[in-house]
Amino acid sequence: MSEVKVIEVLGPGCPRCKATFEVVSKVVAEAGLSCQVIKNESIDRMVELGLMATPGVAVDGKVALFGRIPKPDEVRAVLGLR
Repeated sequence: MSEVKVIEVLGPGCPRCKATFEVVSKVVAEAGLSCQVIKNESIDRMVELGLMATPGVAVDGKVALFGRIPKPDEVRAVLGLR
């Protein structure tokens, strides 16, 4: 996978969305990636991306995970790590 620039964690700010942000941030930090991790609570952005369930994780503008808190290994796989 090419170098990831932006990872968005999408959701209304619920505890599951916050937990997803923590998982993604931890994986990014552990891997030493220089990408930007953003928590986005904009309903307009979720609609724009076609997100069907929250929390969602979008990598460079494409929804990669949604509907539950991802496991660290799932985030690593989406980012092309390991």
